[in-house]
Amino acid sequence: MVAFAKDFPDDAELARLVAAFDAGDYRTVRDGAPKLAERTLNPLVRRAALDLRRRLDPDPVQLYLLGLTGALLTFLTVWFYLHKP
Repeated sequence: MVAFAKDFPDDAELARLVAAFDAGDYRTVRDGAPKLAERTLNPLVRRAALDLRRRLDPDPVQLYLLGLTGALLTFLTVWFYLHKP
């Protein structure tokens, strides 16, 4: 079992999603976690399901660095073609 999930509440559906996450079945987690969060009445299970789903999203810093890398590549390409001898 993944370490961050040790404090999750005891719920059979949530345990199935954590097992899928641990096995690398991210499609099941991506599809099942929001559905579980919608239909559960327990706020702790809802929070845990949404946290599990959030862990599949890319890190905002990585997205920023990817955009910065793309901008730098574009700049260097344009610079090269405009300053060719």
